Amino acid sequence: MAEGGIGSDEFVNFKCCLCEKKNIKKEADIYCVECQDYYCSPCTDLHKMFPAMSTHQFIDKSSFNTVTLQKSLPSFPVEKCEVHKTKLLDMYCADHDDVACATCIAIKHRTCQNIHSVPDEVNDLCKEIDADKTNIELIRIKTKIEEAEKVKKLLIKELNAQKAKATDSIRQFRKEMELILDTLEKATLKSLDEKYNNGKEKLENEIKNLHRHIDELKLSSQKLTKSVGNKAQEFVAVKTSRKQIIEANEADEESITNSSDVKVEFIADSTIKDALKDFKAFGSISVSTCNAEHKRDKMYGVKSKKQVNIKHVNDIETCRVTGSCFTDDGLLFLADHRNKTLKLIDLSSESIKDKLTFEVSPYKICQINKNAFAVSLTNQTIQFVTMDNKLITNKQLKLDHNCYGLAYKDNKLFISDSRTALYIYDMNGTMLQKITTDKQGNEIFNNNRDISVSSDGKMIYVADYDKGLIVLDLEGNYKTTITDPDFVSLQGVCTDKQGNIFVCGWGDSKIVQINEKTTGKSGVLGNVRHGYSCSFHLKHNKLAVTVNNSNTIEVYD
Repeated sequence: MAEGGIGSDEFVNFKCCLCEKKNIKKEADIYCVECQDYYCSPCTDLHKMFPAMSTHQFIDKSSFNTVTLQKSLPSFPVEKCEVHKTKLLDMYCADHDDVACATCIAIKHRTCQNIHSVPDEVNDLCKEIDADKTNIELIRIKTKIEEAEKVKKLLIKELNAQKAKATDSIRQFRKEMELILDTLEKATLKSLDEKYNNGKEKLENEIKNLHRHIDELKLSSQKLTKSVGNKAQEFVAVKTSRKQIIEANEADEESITNSSDVKVEFIADSTIKDALKDFKAFGSISVSTCNAEHKRDKMYGVKSKKQVNIKHVNDIETCRVTGSCFTDDGLLFLADHRNKTLKLIDLSSESIKDKLTFEVSPYKICQINKNAFAVSLTNQTIQFVTMDNKLITNKQLKLDHNCYGLAYKDNKLFISDSRTALYIYDMNGTMLQKITTDKQGNEIFNNNRDISVSSDGKMIYVADYDKGLIVLDLEGNYKTTITDPDFVSLQGVCTDKQGNIFVCGWGDSKIVQINEKTTGKSGVLGNVRHGYSCSFHLKHNKLAVTVNNSNTIEVYD
């Protein structure tokens, strides 16, 4: 109960709770049963002034020793109902193991048979409870919650550091863009200087030619003037002057006809500005909530499995979906290689919401941000697509190698060539790295396929048709290769963002779940023949698997 009142039968000093809050040490004179606190005489008078407290019961100072106090306390609850604020929690429903006020009993427990009055039956009811044990449990769970609170505070501290790091990355990205703009500016100014100098040189040559005729005409005029009185010289001067006049007229006509009206004008390439306008930000901001407390260590259970028709009325060929990717809202992108289309599927209505048709076939698709996606095409191109009211194609990256598997992380594109190389590009199409061997010079890949980013965003998973599941960090350093007897010619790989990997493959393959932490197999979700890709949607807990030469896909719930 209060300070100093437990474990002694002698009179001790009990402090007034209100005075203590004002840092005044004053001995208490009464104990309020309802408030369960001690008050001095002036504070008791103040306490009695409030109408809501006027009926509270008080115990005198002479009964403050433990034994007497416990005997003097009336046995009735003092805690009020949270719903009916003026009612005491003086009723107990054994059917629901719940204490309540009389009003709650009348409303919520009217059909219950085992209702008790706490004040009237307290001795019998208390035989079934263990206050000390409950208090220990309260302390235990309080300690547990406090630990959880500390973890969250540490996460906030880490989040602040990550924000600072991301801010630096954004500013560094801006500087890199400025360097690119500086390079473009220098190249444009150089071109301007070259065009200006060429035009100026041509005009100066024409001026020089005209000036030569001016000098010759002036000299002829002088010779003609001097020849007056000398008939022979005058005849010669006139004839040579006539020749100079003809040549000057021709030069004048040529100057007019071939006039070099040189102009220098800058015509901006609007596609540069237009391309920048298409972007809402420098990049996407990803927030990872996958920590130790939220990772899933258990094997998924399949509640149901269905086949969804994905054939469009305009499809000429049987579908061959080589790539898939869920949107944040649970729609599913499918790269139909054979029909050269990108389809957006609504699994709830099993309908095609929209589609894009390409001149060449698509391989894979990955998400860049909420509404932006990248598609790898068979003509060594990465095509960017925006999902708004309809699907729209944006810029392209033309590369000089095959583009197959595709993944995105931290403004970088990871591209496999379906052979022995993995490429890392920035979003402007600049190759940052080509990965073929580990640090010992050993070939990493033999026949690489699909790519996925780990749940924590720190690793890249590459499905290799011949070797298994290859793991690298974001810098392209080889870490390990995961193998298992149930891996059959891996094609597709994805994660659930909660610490699990899913893979599928060619032939009579299995859909295998792998624990990211242990890299061990958790189990098999199902069987699939000629699986091309798999995609997981966390919110809906759905796994979509695409297969070769089929107008349907398999969706696991």
